[in-house]
Amino acid sequence: MRKALWGVLGLVIAVAVAAQGTYAAEMGMAEELKTAITHAGFAEKYDSMKEVSLHLHHVVNCLVGKGDPMFDKASGNPCQGQGKGILPDIKAKMGQDQEYQVAWWLAHMGSDALKMGNLAQAKAAAHIIGVQLTAMSKM
Repeated sequence: MRKALWGVLGLVIAVAVAAQGTYAAEMGMAEELKTAITHAGFAEKYDSMKEVSLHLHHVVNCLVGKGDPMFDKASGNPCQGQGKGILPDIKAKMGQDQEYQVAWWLAHMGSDALKMGNLAQAKAAAHIIGVQLTAMSKM
């Protein structure tokens, strides 16, 4: 499982470096990205799986939007009213381009980390996701 997570990380970084997108603000996703980045930071800093899990769920929910099977309604949606989700918003404006693929991998990384139930891995995933979303927000 650990090798798979590192493989995904390598792919996410490679795709993010290669991605040439438009500015998040131009796409109307600035608030969603800001909220997801904030919650990734919360998930990274807490020391209980309960808190880390809650905020990592928030990040995944912001990424996928409420129409996706990975959306966890019970965890809440801090991005409600800011868009339809980062993935659906990218897809609607630019199709399934490289930025979409990066966001897709980030959502799956967060979801997989939650399923593992390991505090250190969940915090690491939150860190990686926060770094990548911050990079996306500056494109």
